[in-house]
Amino acid sequence: MGYFNRPILLALLYSCLFTAAAQKGYKVQFHIRGLQDSTCLIANYYGNGTYVKDTVKLDKTGKCTFSAPGGLPRGMYIFIISDKNYFDFIINNDKEFSMDAEAANTLNTMVIKNSPENKLFYEYLAFSKKEFDIVQRIQKELDKHSKNADSARLLADSIGKLNHLIIQYKLNIVKQYPGSFLAFMINIMKEPQVPESPLLPNGRKDSAFAYRYYRNHFWDDVDFTDDRTLRTPVFHSKLVKYFDKILPQSPDTIICEADFMIEKSRINPEMFKYMIWFFTRQYENSEIMGFDKIFVHIVNKYYVTNQTPWVNETVKKEIIKKAAKMELLLIGKRPPNMIMQDTSLRLVSMYDINAKTLLILFWDPECGHCEQEIPKLKNFYDNNRGKYNLEIFAVCSDSSMIKMKNYIKKKKLSWINVDGPRTLTGEYHGQYDITSTPVIYILNEQKEIIAKRLSVDQIEKFLENYYRKRDKN
Repeated sequence: MGYFNRPILLALLYSCLFTAAAQKGYKVQFHIRGLQDSTCLIANYYGNGTYVKDTVKLDKTGKCTFSAPGGLPRGMYIFIISDKNYFDFIINNDKEFSMDAEAANTLNTMVIKNSPENKLFYEYLAFSKKEFDIVQRIQKELDKHSKNADSARLLADSIGKLNHLIIQYKLNIVKQYPGSFLAFMINIMKEPQVPESPLLPNGRKDSAFAYRYYRNHFWDDVDFTDDRTLRTPVFHSKLVKYFDKILPQSPDTIICEADFMIEKSRINPEMFKYMIWFFTRQYENSEIMGFDKIFVHIVNKYYVTNQTPWVNETVKKEIIKKAAKMELLLIGKRPPNMIMQDTSLRLVSMYDINAKTLLILFWDPECGHCEQEIPKLKNFYDNNRGKYNLEIFAVCSDSSMIKMKNYIKKKKLSWINVDGPRTLTGEYHGQYDITSTPVIYILNEQKEIIAKRLSVDQIEKFLENYYRKRDKN
């Protein structure tokens, strides 16, 4: 039984992530009762994955030895019997030790010798499982008595007391065994305990205090200079929680926090690499509008300035090239102009269109999704053209003017229709990152992007909010 229900990824992480100074001389003897003449795997946690480190061959008695005379990076490791049967162990301060367990029930039968670290860890696992089982039983009772207020309150109080007991148990480990890896990991998992909100001068409680305190103390006990942090099953999820759930979802706020964390980790080369990798991967293809600005910032600040020497040059060039293209299409930027022929073969410049709100539509007459979206867009256009001083610059991707004209006539599309292939301003697919249709960009009267890649159903609400906020400001 594993400590965390994590998928076992039987793959090697990029070599650049395994450069930490290893601790010399480890030897672990395993005895897996009920398992003979088998090949098992040794893996380790790293970031958001688990990665194979070595293979071990069990003899006919179920014994094997995992040794690393040259040392191992310290952290949480996994002995993998099968995809659904594995157990964790710690490589940290104890150099030579043994672990003995039944293959069918490793958690409850584990016997550890010469490793206080792992004995403490398995005591913690046993305690956690026992308390979790109790909480689960009470929760089932709570579900049954949800309509009985008194019973529900008593059961909820019981769960609260158990949770407090678990927290105190963990804090005692940190206090009694501060140098252990388990204490190190508990500190990463630790949640800020928010004190009571203070009173404002008007006598009311400060309603924003709890959030500020929680956010400001979220990373209190996490060491960004210790790469053991990466070889735990908990750091990556805490990182994601902070940036996805705790921080205000503003690109500028996230950029500020990302830079701060990267700089905190700079003293440790492996942590520095991982933090840059995390923010690159997290925001390279974000589906949240405007978050491409974060990716562009990371690339410009760290890749362009040659602070990522571990990245393959070819890969780095592609990342920089992608960011440069994305930068032209960031919210607030003026995108490339398009000068294209309309249905009468007259040239129309996008920049010359006089409209408070300009919607750019990239479409195709044979696109199934366009068939659904364009009628809805026509309805919105007809009903709101005057309200938002709206115009649409519709770029057809099909080279057949006949198909384009027939579709426009059939759907009665009265907005500005132009043919993408008939252009004076270059290949628009690359300029506007068009890999499928339909795609919508919205520009203001200065021809600056204010929104992009919205569905038709999102347009009206966006424009209402945008102009209400702008008029207020």
